[in-house]
Amino acid sequence: MSVVEQRSVGTSNPGEVGEESPSIAPEPSPVCVLIAASSTGGHLIPALHIANAIRERAPGARVEFIGAGKPLEESLIVNRGYVRHIIAASGVKRMGIKGLLTFCCTFPKALLQLHALFSRVRPDVVVGVGGYVSVLPVVLARLKGIPTWAHEAEKYPGLANRVLAYFNKNFSVAFEGTKLGKSLHVTVTGHPVRQELRAVDRFTTPEGPPKHLLILGGSQGARGLDTVVQEIAPILKERQIEVVHQSRPESLESVAATYKSARISAHVVSFIEDMPGAYQWADFIISRAGAGTVAEIGCVNRPTIFVPYPYQQGTHQTDNAKTLVAKEKALLVEETLPDFPRRLGEAIAEVTIPANYRRMKEAPFESGGLEAARKIAEGVLSLTPYNKGI
Repeated sequence: MSVVEQRSVGTSNPGEVGEESPSIAPEPSPVCVLIAASSTGGHLIPALHIANAIRERAPGARVEFIGAGKPLEESLIVNRGYVRHIIAASGVKRMGIKGLLTFCCTFPKALLQLHALFSRVRPDVVVGVGGYVSVLPVVLARLKGIPTWAHEAEKYPGLANRVLAYFNKNFSVAFEGTKLGKSLHVTVTGHPVRQELRAVDRFTTPEGPPKHLLILGGSQGARGLDTVVQEIAPILKERQIEVVHQSRPESLESVAATYKSARISAHVVSFIEDMPGAYQWADFIISRAGAGTVAEIGCVNRPTIFVPYPYQQGTHQTDNAKTLVAKEKALLVEETLPDFPRRLGEAIAEVTIPANYRRMKEAPFESGGLEAARKIAEGVLSLTPYNKGI
């Protein structure tokens, strides 16, 4: 039983994806790194940053991915020239009996696929970047004596890394105080962010009250932030605030119509191609609080109102947001509590008072996320037999 491998082919069009076909034994390389990451952007994007950093520090390295065959893996990983090996992975958290049965049925197949993959590719180190796809590769690598590394993005670890804490000894974490176990080697690196954020001006404060508002609902948009526009429109109009709003695709027309009816200058999109440009334009932000988003906002130093996803697993997004609230860089408005529109309007009023805005903007900030991928790459490469020569 073989694993499916995908490569981007053609030098003139690096985004063209090759057809799925049985793996071909790779040519020898100074070092081989396998990165396991699940199908969500929250895991795949930092995994991609780590892979890029490894390639920068070890140009001869062979960096390949283990995934579950989801479309987002193809667009983020395969289309950027990386090999992806697909295994029959399945999650169990919040999936009920059906999820547990699916996991039990796919586990033997995934185990055989990984065993064959490790025998053929012979990785020097296996890296897990969260999610259910990362668990079995890291566990099997440890059982085979292959060095492993895992990254935890949240303040309080998710189920995958809580399980891996019993097997993997080398962790990088995004936040101080993240608890994974007493006998582990834990390095606080921050969370990897895109290097293009270095070009964003983090220090200039606008004269007078802030006028440019960026609303971010995450990779799929946020229903709560789309529907609340009608209630907060009067305060946005009163303060002459211009808006860039990243909404759910199905909400584009209704959200745009709401801004137009309120005579607010707004640009509504379902996806923002140029995020560094959006951050540069923004004076302040209203956003969900995924780990990657919080890390990026921390790097670009924009006062923010965080509205955590109301159906989050545990309190991950709330805990992420509190890391910047504690530094007086952000406010927290819970969508799950009563009078959400009123409280969000009050938060907007508070942030747009010039003295308050300046205080938040000028409070000390950290841009550690810009160095996180480099630190993780160096840690990963230090586990290989080639680290002294890299």
